[in-house]
This record gives sequence, C-alpha cells and structure tokens, in this order.
Amino acid sequence: MAILVTGAAGFIGARFVREAARAQTARPEIGEIHATDQGALGFEDPKVRFSSGNIAYPQFVRSLVTSDVSTVFHFAALVSGGAEQNFELGTKVNLDATRDLLEACRLAGHRPKFIFASTIGVYGGDLPDPVTDDTPASPRISYGAQKLACEVLINDYTRRGFVDGRTLRLPAVLVREGTNTALSGWSSAVIREPLAGHDYVCPVRPDTRQPCISVQKVAEAFLHAADLPADALGHDRTVLLNSVSVSAGQMWEAVKPKATGRVRFEPDPRVQSVMDLVPKATRSARATQLGFHHNSSIEEIIAESLA
Repeated sequence: MAILVTGAAGFIGARFVREAARAQTARPEIGEIHATDQGALGFEDPKVRFSSGNIAYPQFVRSLVTSDVSTVFHFAALVSGGAEQNFELGTKVNLDATRDLLEACRLAGHRPKFIFASTIGVYGGDLPDPVTDDTPASPRISYGAQKLACEVLINDYTRRGFVDGRTLRLPAVLVREGTNTALSGWSSAVIREPLAGHDYVCPVRPDTRQPCISVQKVAEAFLHAADLPADALGHDRTVLLNSVSVSAGQMWEAVKPKATGRVRFEPDPRVQSVMDLVPKATRSARATQLGFHHNSSIEEIIAESLA
C-alpha cells in the first residue's frame, strides 16, 4: 500500500519523506510514497513519486486519495503569520483543503489512516506554564483556530468510520533552513543565521520562551503515530507533543561558541505581543505513555541540525 504526503517540499514534509524512504526497507508496510506540493521536492528517490499541485483546488485534492493509499500524512499549510495576514487564503488552505482531503478519504471508502500536523497555536490567552493534556484550547490567532477546527473534524470523521485519524500538536519545530511567515520563525533564525555567519536582529526579548522540538524528532513522531493501534487513542485523536522550553537568550548562548555572526535583540511589538500569549512549555503524560520521544536540550536540537 502507498502513503500520501502533502506539503512534501516543506520543512517538515521534506524531512518526513526522507525519513519514510529510509525506513521503507525495515518497514514493509511502507509502499510507494506519493508526495505532493506546489514546489519541487528538491531531491529524488526511487521510492518517491512526486506530483505538483495546489491543495487549495478541491479537484486536485480529490484526485490524491486513490485506492492504494493506506495512510495520509497531511503537512501542507499556510503557517501562522501568513494565515493572520491573509484570512481568506489561510481558511482555504488550512481548513477547506483539509476537509476536502478528509472527504476524498471518505469517498475512497477504505478508511485510510489520516495523520495531521496541528499546532500549539490552538492555545492562547492566560496559559498555565507548562501547557498540559488538560489545558483547554482557546486560539488567539486564525492559524490556531483553523487547525483546531480540523482536529474536531478528524475526530468526527474517525467516529463515523471514514478515516482512522491521528493528530499531533507540534511545538516550535527547529531548525528551519529558510525563512517563512511563521510568527515563531525567529527561533530558527536566532540559531541558523549566526551559524551561517550572518548577524541577526531578534524581534523578541531575550527572556521570551517557547517549547521546541527538532524536525528529526517530529518526523519520527509521525511514523510512530501511524504505528499506534487505534484503540490506544480512543475518541480524542489529538496528542500534544512534549518539548524542551528555551528562551531566545538561551538559544543564542547555546549557539554562540560555534557562531561567526552575532545576535542583537530588538523586540517588535507585533511579534512580541503574539509570543506573550502562546505556550512557554508543553508537558504531555499522554504522549509519554504512547511512546513519543522529545529532545532533552537545545544543544541536542542544534547538534541534530548541524548533523
């Protein structure tokens, strides 16, 4: 059986495709990998069949879930800053396209697994430190609201027997290789830019903390999510991933010995106001019980990125 990966040319999607291709030899249940995105994949692998297209178009989405697709890994999204700047496009890509993909699974009629990338952006306001499995979702950005709506849909499509859904709420994923519109993008840049020899002006205070996880651990988490037996998850198919809580200043201190560029902190009121409302740390007993792994330190995340 094949697996389908949307957003396969993106930061998380590309790493996941590579990880799935590497794992294929030891995991006979991973057949051909059908990968799709608007841009080029950036690498070739005989196990991967790539198709270019825009998931904002329902007809294209409906064509993706063929009878041989046993598992869908849905990474494609317009991230936080972009969804906040363009509400209509964010709704179309993050919510409408996910529902179209779920409908494609329903109409296919064979109940594929549906593994979805959600976000800690579903939380907001006056939050506990850390956010836990019991913290209610109350998004303060459109991206979080759109992702939360998808979580509810996935639970319901699973209840109805249309898909076997699993959702992972992701902390900030590091270290992104390039820029994007994510409001948390500074956390990758404060590591990436000085290591590349570039000076960087960080738009948040040095004491600004956020929960972090490496892209490698995320790729492994999605493979693990697909392996879980359905009865281990129950009705609520959403799992909050554990993380390491790190401040912007601690990130800079961790990377400084290897850096040739410098970091200067000049808080941007717009970015800082959003970061003040998002989680500072995550702690999930459920994720631990289900066997998900997280990083032990920011140094480990940096080492994985350099490797």
